[in-house]
Amino acid sequence: MPVTDLRPLHDWSGPPGVLTLWCPSAASMESAKRAPVSPVLPSYEQEQHLHAFRACEQRHEAMARLLVVVWEEGGRCDLRALTHVVTAHVRRHDTYHSWFEERAGAIVRHVLEDPAGIQMEPLMLGDVNAADWQKHVMATPAPFAWDCFRFGILQRVSGFTCFASIDHLHGDATLIAFLMTEIRSAYRAVIDGEKPHHLGPPGSYLYYCTNQRRRAAATTLADHEVKRWIAFLQRNNGRMPAFALPLGLLEDRYHAEYVHVDILDDAVMDAFESACHASGARVIGGLLACAALTERELAGRSRYTVVTPTTTRRSPKAFRTTGWCVGVVPIDFDVQQRTFPELALTAQSNFDERLSLADVPIELVLELAAELPTVGSVATGGVMLSYMDVNVPPLSARIAREWHEANGRVYINQGIAAQVAIWLFRTQRGLSLTAAYPANETARASMHRYVAAFAGACRRAADALMPTYSDVGRER
Repeated sequence: MPVTDLRPLHDWSGPPGVLTLWCPSAASMESAKRAPVSPVLPSYEQEQHLHAFRACEQRHEAMARLLVVVWEEGGRCDLRALTHVVTAHVRRHDTYHSWFEERAGAIVRHVLEDPAGIQMEPLMLGDVNAADWQKHVMATPAPFAWDCFRFGILQRVSGFTCFASIDHLHGDATLIAFLMTEIRSAYRAVIDGEKPHHLGPPGSYLYYCTNQRRRAAATTLADHEVKRWIAFLQRNNGRMPAFALPLGLLEDRYHAEYVHVDILDDAVMDAFESACHASGARVIGGLLACAALTERELAGRSRYTVVTPTTTRRSPKAFRTTGWCVGVVPIDFDVQQRTFPELALTAQSNFDERLSLADVPIELVLELAAELPTVGSVATGGVMLSYMDVNVPPLSARIAREWHEANGRVYINQGIAAQVAIWLFRTQRGLSLTAAYPANETARASMHRYVAAFAGACRRAADALMPTYSDVGRER
C-alpha cells in the first residue's frame, strides 16, 4: 500500500534512479547576494525558526527543518519543461524572494529586486539509491541561505519520482498537497498542451508578514487574547504543556525518534467522524477527546492540556500563498469521568472558542509577559497534537484525489525532540499517526504505550457508530 501521510525521511526506500536536481543559476545567486535590505520583518514563525536553527547549529545538533513532498509521474521527464515549471513556481511565490541575515542580534530580510530574473537550472547527478537520495535532500541549504529549496526527480524506466525539498522557513503543512498540484498541473500543461487547472493568483507572504507585525505592534497585555494565553500558561506553571508520560533524562533529548501507525482505515474513520458529529463535534474535537481519555487511562490525569497548530490563512488567495502561516491554539479542559461524547463536545467548544488565539503568536505573548514572574520565557518544548485532513477545503476533493492517485507523501528530516510532537493525517486511506519523541528507552516505551492506547480510544469511539467492526475483527 502506498504511503500517503507523514513519515521521517529515512523511511523513504524507493528503487534506484537517475537523480536530477534543480537549483538557482549562478547568475540568480549573484543577484540574490546584491538584494537590498527590506523594511519587512520576518514573520514570527520565520524568526523563531531562524533563532532555533542558530541555537541548534551552536550546539552541533541537527534540526528537523525540511518539508519534503514526493509524488510519482509516468513516462520520461521532459527536463526542459520541468525547468520552466519550477522556475515559474519560484518566481510566482514571493516567500522565495527573501533571504535573511543577523545584524546586531536582530534578523533582517533581503528581497530580490527582480524576481523575473530568477532561473532554476537542472543538475544531473546520475544513478542514486535511496540512501544517496536522502543525503542529497539533507544537503538542501540551511535557512540563512537564500536557496534553501530544491526540486528534483528520480528517473526510472517505468516513470519518475518528483520531489520538492523546502526549508520550513518557506512553507507549512497546509500547502503540501497544493504545491504538488501546482507543479504537476503546470508540467502537464507544458508537455501535453493542456489547459492548466485555474489555481488563481497567490497572495503575498510579504504582506502576511507586514500585517502580522502591524497587528503585533498594536497588541498589549490588556488585550483579551493575550490575557487568555497568559491564563493558559499560568495553569501550566508558566510553561507550555508537558507530555503525560516519562520522557527520560533531558540529556537524551537531542535526537528524535519516530513511530508511525495506521490508526483507522477509511471505513472506520467514517464511523469515527459520525461519532464526533453525533456528539456535536468535528473530527478535531473527537481526536482531542481521545487524547484526553488516553492520558486519563495511562497517567490518571483529570485535566487535558495541549497546543494544536492551525493555519492563520483567512482567504482563498491566502490558501494559494506559499509561506509559513501557522499559529497554535491552547487547549485545556477537565476530563474527570466523562465519556467520549461529553469530552468530544467539550474539546470542540474549547477549540472553537480559542481559535482566535492562534492569530497571536506565542512568541509575542512571551515578549509581552517578560516581566511577569508567573510566566516562563521559552516557547519551545511541550506537547503538540496536529490534525490535517487532505480531503476537505482548502485542499478540496480534487486535490486530495490527485494526491492519492500520484501516491503523494511528505517526509521530514530527523532532528532534535525536546518533548513530543504528534501528527494525525487523514487521507482517502484513513487516519494515520506519526509521533516524534526523544530517542531514549524511557521515551520510547512511553510513546508506544501512548500510541496503542490512543488508537484504542479512537477505535472504541468508532465502534459506537459501527457495531459490526468488532464482530468482523473477531471473525478474522
